[in-house]
Amino acid sequence: MAEVRPFRGVRFAAAPLSEALCPPYDVIGPELARELRGRKRSAVHIELPVGEGAARYANAKSVWKKWTEDGTLLRDEKPAFYVVEETYRLGGRTRVRRGFLAALGATPKAARAIIPHERTLAKPKADRLRMLNTLRVNTSPIFGVFADPSGAARRALAAAAKSRPIASGRSHAGVGYRMWRVDDAKASAALLRALAPRSVLIADGHHRYSVSRDHHAATGLPGSDAVLSYFVPDEDPGLVVLPTHRVAAKSLRARAESLASLKKFGSLKALESALSRAKNPYAFGLIEDGFWLGLPKSGGGCRSGLAVEWLGACLLAETLPEELSYTPDAALAAARAKAARGAAVLVKPFSVAQVRSAAKAVGLLPQKSTYFFPKIATGLVFRPLAP
Repeated sequence: MAEVRPFRGVRFAAAPLSEALCPPYDVIGPELARELRGRKRSAVHIELPVGEGAARYANAKSVWKKWTEDGTLLRDEKPAFYVVEETYRLGGRTRVRRGFLAALGATPKAARAIIPHERTLAKPKADRLRMLNTLRVNTSPIFGVFADPSGAARRALAAAAKSRPIASGRSHAGVGYRMWRVDDAKASAALLRALAPRSVLIADGHHRYSVSRDHHAATGLPGSDAVLSYFVPDEDPGLVVLPTHRVAAKSLRARAESLASLKKFGSLKALESALSRAKNPYAFGLIEDGFWLGLPKSGGGCRSGLAVEWLGACLLAETLPEELSYTPDAALAAARAKAARGAAVLVKPFSVAQVRSAAKAVGLLPQKSTYFFPKIATGLVFRPLAP
């Protein structure tokens, strides 16, 4: 059973969400960081502050102290859940996703109901642990999904969204946000009943979840036994998982030919269509001197049924981490490969159910296996560890 509870959130008192929101730390590039840091009351000043080494974390603490003292940030008096609605466009369609923010247990006992699916790396974990030790605040939520076969959670979320939101705005990426505070006993109980019996698949935020567990084990501080989390039902029509394509700064054609049969297509669109229809679960697209559909000659001992496992174990086994970059945008992957005189590897699309099944079958998949779109923004609400 998932351990989920309300918390006393800290929110921007007056700043519109359009000014306050930023992406999570791991998807803020240098150019976007400069743009967001030009906004005086942007969460980026806490999530990814300026500075090098210790100065960076000290700057985050300084901003947090200033904003909580001057009223820029205010803490809610009562523990609450925070229902969030996101409106966005993808593939020419407008979509709506609803979920809620809560505190998720980060103890060894609570971990029995948590299903991670991606491996973590030491460097980003060290960064987030240092930030957590300095601030003692969960700045951005992890993202979890859970089964809602009866629709109880979706009904509870829809009911909460009928009232006037406490905050609204649009992110830099054009995602519309509305948020409601749920602190009455009846509505809170409805959300708890829907989620508590379920296991939670971590969609995004594996490093933050792992760091929270390590931090609690090391410090035992009050409030360190949980982590800020965003939950969305598996069945929500606005829940989208995109494959994360790989771009290699070197040629992969010869290796691909040795491991798979290749069929050439005349355009990126034709390749994407063929890849989505391919029955071979480990099929992949290769963009290098043309557009190629790769059908592996064997599964290479893989058991997940997801191409990312085969790619990591076979096609990219001799590619160094520093030679790879990632994007969910196939056209961007192709452009980057051309600029680097390398190759782009397109990953076959998959569903949330397939990710859950793969995680149970093989445990952890390679890093950047999935991209749950859109990423939940930072700055909606913060969770201090202190009760």
